[in-house]
Amino acid sequence: MSSNMTLTPDDEQTLNTACFYLSGTSAEQWWNRPAKDVIFALSELIVKTPEPTEADLIRVTGWSQENFEFMDANFAPWNETMPYFQAQLEVISHPKSTLSIIPIFVVFTIFTSIVMGLRIWSRLSILGRIQSFDWMAIVSYILIVGWCALSVVEKTVSGEWASYCDRSYIQASNAFRAYYLGMAFYPLAILSVKFALLLFYYSLSTWQPMRWAVYFTAFASFANSMVAMFMWIWQCNFPDLWNHLVDQNVTCTAFRPYDLVLGTGAVNILTDVIIWLIPLPLVWRLQLYPRERIMAVFTFGLGAIAWIASVVRLVYVARDIVYTNGSTTNINAWAMVELNLGLICSSAPALRALLIKHSPKVLSYGYPRAGSSGSDVASKAGRAEKTFVISQSEERSPSPDEKV
Repeated sequence: MSSNMTLTPDDEQTLNTACFYLSGTSAEQWWNRPAKDVIFALSELIVKTPEPTEADLIRVTGWSQENFEFMDANFAPWNETMPYFQAQLEVISHPKSTLSIIPIFVVFTIFTSIVMGLRIWSRLSILGRIQSFDWMAIVSYILIVGWCALSVVEKTVSGEWASYCDRSYIQASNAFRAYYLGMAFYPLAILSVKFALLLFYYSLSTWQPMRWAVYFTAFASFANSMVAMFMWIWQCNFPDLWNHLVDQNVTCTAFRPYDLVLGTGAVNILTDVIIWLIPLPLVWRLQLYPRERIMAVFTFGLGAIAWIASVVRLVYVARDIVYTNGSTTNINAWAMVELNLGLICSSAPALRALLIKHSPKVLSYGYPRAGSSGSDVASKAGRAEKTFVISQSEERSPSPDEKV
């Protein structure tokens, strides 16, 4: 029977769901064993007792009366479903859980920490103080490191196997708790990165069109993040859903979490694009040399890299966010890339200013034109610093319709 059986993705999803519920509703003695063991035990019972009674089933599984009634409503007749599930277990794939997310976490944490250190050094060495958007970036850094660490915890507590049938209920519920909290607090982490950039743009210019763009994008980002977080947390009547995974008293809203994640993810990408475009009109209005203008566009345009990572993450969300497949590695890995690259790219103006100050020749600020003095070069470097770190208003008087 089993040798000729081929499972579709829906079949595998149904089998994983059955393993999870059969194990989770059983007595605690089953919770540290692979969930599929309950199916094997029930199948063995049916071989010995083709027509098992309620007492027989409860004796093997340790179900409460409430759990028995729930499981009986979903899996009866037992002498048909259990042999069928056992046959499926003989041909189902048994993917192993990958820990590839750990080196991603280590590399990005180290690199982002270095960038943040250089950013703070840049502010202190050039301005002598840390500005509001830098404090926001520090908050963002803490949230990102914490979120990424939670993703690593999710993978380490889930054990060797990726499938729910191969995991124990304890492993599955621990992994779900970390996954659930990660999905709830991801909007806060991504919002902090956006706010750090928007605060920087706000301090960059008093030009009203740019200010209004900042206001609009900040409001849209905040609203989207709050919807994503609170609708995720309150999708069911228990905010600590990980403690009620097999609770018959759980009731959930009509919307699917899948649709919520995709919808808010699409808005998140849209605000990423807007944030990337906001400073570009200002750059073209400034009185800059062509080389400086190109460098400025490149500096701000680095945010497009994080935007690409956000798109890839959403693609994996659409493909992998299925409750029963136990696979969130790709989603979390690209979220790590997105969050860290967003913070790194938002630090580019500060790093550029630091480079101009300490190594001007790298950006060709150390080579004066014929007839120019060394002070001209220093002045040019200072203008570039002020344009992208302090404020252009400290460099020249604005026109009436352009206060920069």
